[in-house]
Amino acid sequence: MADLVKEMRAQTSLTYLFCKGALDRLLALLLLIIVSPLMLVIAILIRLDSHGGTIFAQERLGKDGHRFILYKFRTMYIDNDETQYKEYLRTFINEGTPYKVDEKGNAFYKIIDDPRVTRFGSFLRETNLDELPQIINVLKGEMSFVGPRPDIPFAVQMYKDWHYRRLLVKPGMTGLWQVSGINRVPFDEMVRTDIDYIERRSLALDIKIIVRTALRVIRMDGSYQRKKG
Repeated sequence: MADLVKEMRAQTSLTYLFCKGALDRLLALLLLIIVSPLMLVIAILIRLDSHGGTIFAQERLGKDGHRFILYKFRTMYIDNDETQYKEYLRTFINEGTPYKVDEKGNAFYKIIDDPRVTRFGSFLRETNLDELPQIINVLKGEMSFVGPRPDIPFAVQMYKDWHYRRLLVKPGMTGLWQVSGINRVPFDEMVRTDIDYIERRSLALDIKIIVRTALRVIRMDGSYQRKKG
């Protein structure tokens, strides 16, 4: 009986992975066609706002530590100093302490008023429109719409052993912790939420996360993601 249950779970997992992969690429293709005019307008406005290219490409680590190039609209000035950002990452991952505490005592686990960000880039981040080029990553099969956010190699080098469990699945454009209202939490808590998603993932949960993400985007709540440039 135990073997039968294990076999059924394995078949369900394979079915889920196949359906999720197929739906990811189909939805990515449709979305890319629909939002292409908007992406063109954004690209033009980025060039008008500041010097440099329109796309920010950065190496990230995906499933099983696979390296790939993640695409985003550029939201920062070129040739910026990353010293502050790397110090933030060290504090966030190794110490689990807030990067900043506001006048009300609320902890912030992200950089506030990042001087690297352009005027239009700030708008793109608040609306999450800077994430649109990642649809290409989904179409290429490097990412999924739902999953843990992909980290940069510098950050992964500081992971504890159990943190690597978040690399067991494809990274996503959005995920469970982003829509759970727990964006102001230490890194360990964020990873625990990612692991919880991995253990409970299903098409129903993925759809729920996508819907909740869409509602956040409509409300222009771009603060729920830990931005990496």
